[in-house]
Amino acid sequence: MEPFISTFKELSQKGDRQGMIRVIIELPCVLNTKITKSYKGKNDQQAALLYQKSLDIMKEGNNKMDEESKACNILTEALFAASACSLIFMNALLERAKHWYKLGAWVRCLKDCECMLALPLSFYDKDAESKNIYFEHKKECFHLKHECSRKLEITIRRKKKTRGKGSAMHCSSAEITIVKNIVSTPTVHGKLNNGLKSCSDAVAFRFDNNRGRHLVATRDICAGSVLIVDQPFSSSMVKEALDRNCLHCYSSLKLENNVRIPCRMCQTVSYCTETCRKESWEMYHKYECMILNLFFEEGFNQGKNKLSHLLLAYRTTLTAVLYPNDKKQNDMETKHKSPSLNTEFFKHHQSREKNSVISDTNKIYDPLDYTTVLQLETHCTNVDPNVNAIRSIEAVFVAKCLVLSLDEIGIDSLDNEKFIALATATLQHLQAINYNAYEIVENVHNGITHVWEPRNVGCAIYTTVSLTNHSCYPNVVRHSYPSGKVVVRALRCIDKGNEILDCYGPQFLSEGKLPRREYLWKKYHFMCECDACKYNWQFPLPDTLNYKCKTCSQAGYSFTEIKNGMHIIKHCSQCNEKLDYGKLNKQLCRSIEKRVNAISKMYQGCYEEALNQLLNHIDLVERFLKTPNIESIKTQQCLIQCYNSFGCISIN
Repeated sequence: MEPFISTFKELSQKGDRQGMIRVIIELPCVLNTKITKSYKGKNDQQAALLYQKSLDIMKEGNNKMDEESKACNILTEALFAASACSLIFMNALLERAKHWYKLGAWVRCLKDCECMLALPLSFYDKDAESKNIYFEHKKECFHLKHECSRKLEITIRRKKKTRGKGSAMHCSSAEITIVKNIVSTPTVHGKLNNGLKSCSDAVAFRFDNNRGRHLVATRDICAGSVLIVDQPFSSSMVKEALDRNCLHCYSSLKLENNVRIPCRMCQTVSYCTETCRKESWEMYHKYECMILNLFFEEGFNQGKNKLSHLLLAYRTTLTAVLYPNDKKQNDMETKHKSPSLNTEFFKHHQSREKNSVISDTNKIYDPLDYTTVLQLETHCTNVDPNVNAIRSIEAVFVAKCLVLSLDEIGIDSLDNEKFIALATATLQHLQAINYNAYEIVENVHNGITHVWEPRNVGCAIYTTVSLTNHSCYPNVVRHSYPSGKVVVRALRCIDKGNEILDCYGPQFLSEGKLPRREYLWKKYHFMCECDACKYNWQFPLPDTLNYKCKTCSQAGYSFTEIKNGMHIIKHCSQCNEKLDYGKLNKQLCRSIEKRVNAISKMYQGCYEEALNQLLNHIDLVERFLKTPNIESIKTQQCLIQCYNSFGCISIN
């Protein structure tokens, strides 16, 4: 064992991933590990019992609405248990659509009809009776679809008339989530960046030896500006969200207009629409369905901050090995073709040259381009060899899972050298994920506190967002949107030339300087030198507000009174600019009143209206008050709450 330890330690310190994998796969415990299928398959017998139970409930029930709702829940269980090619599946799906119709849930009924109409005849062409049932069910679905569409149009017209009356309406927590069920992803502020596909032209890519890769403002940026809308190269879901969120777009299945649609092969995952189910299957789920439970077994994936990092690494390797860089992840035509292995992927990972990926500064930085994943920091040589050993074992496990899936699908079998390349790539992905994975979050509205509280749904690799450096007082904020997209907005004004700064861990608002620096050093291997650390900002901040010069932004005025004593004029000690203290103080007081008014608007659920007031207020605060100040921080927290309501949301 001693020769193995010393050899592996040397390889780890050199950053030789391929060498580490070659040593690890020779260990008997790794060599002899066999991967077998692990998933919860269909159970038609159980489905039949559940379907009958739903029918019995409707016969016995007294409270019609209550029984309809109970029947829908049981029919959902039956759908998940039933084989997609069984009559039970068709019957349960049609029955659930009818229940939604009776409950007036037109959108839900339409989604079930869409699922039914997508079922192919080949599933039910075994005999004449099955065919007849198939066509009869489709006929009923067409009728339901027509009726639901008609009733939905009437409902929308009525709502528009109600809104047109201009009556002030207070929204409850449930009403807010219903109204915001359909979430649209914003676009970047200004023009698209020529070099950074996900960015606004308000930011630019820079590199220096001290800060490494980073983003800076190309012009003065206002608070609220959308700077980045990034797509994930790959993403995965946490175990806790499997039955409450769509596997593909991460939308909450708890919202009023959503239904739970099952995978046709397993009972583990859920979808919000037939479209999501189909896209998910073609892109990645057919390669993981039969082994998915391996990634969620108790005790196996602990210590990952409750993020499914192994599944994320699996999907990252899968995406890279199947789809060449010139075939983008959102190109569904590519997905429907028979997949083949990416030769460039193996060529790179079989090479011993660590710097074989060359960053072309003239090339567009595309988050769906695998080379951007390869450029992510891994700290391979800085990590404890024991940690690299664990990750190497995990990488071999993930590679073996992928080989099993590829064999089942009928894709080319891999020789030993290609397997080593596959495991080497996965090791690099696991290392990169540890420092570059971001949470996918939905926000849940608390009806008592009126606060949107974050809840983790999954994790993703965003290679553009990864270009941002850290600050314990960040000037941007991230929010998750459907399909795993992330939107990065300016949280306050950012002057031209200043860096775009995210936060990797605790902020100075919640932790002291020493624990913050200790966390960042242990986790990310750098000593933070942001302003909050450099000047040791303490929280809570004093209520006193210090003004700064609007001309040169310097804090510090010398006091001089005008003879009549009516006003106080301050002179900037740096540029001698005059400031009418009395006038500005009144202006600030009026603006603070607007912030307080915005909070009451937020309590009513009027976030758009509140947002405009808050953005105007923070513009004034940032121009005239010294940083840090309590007024700016209060306003930023309110802004975050507004943006929480615009992205992915859910209910308890």
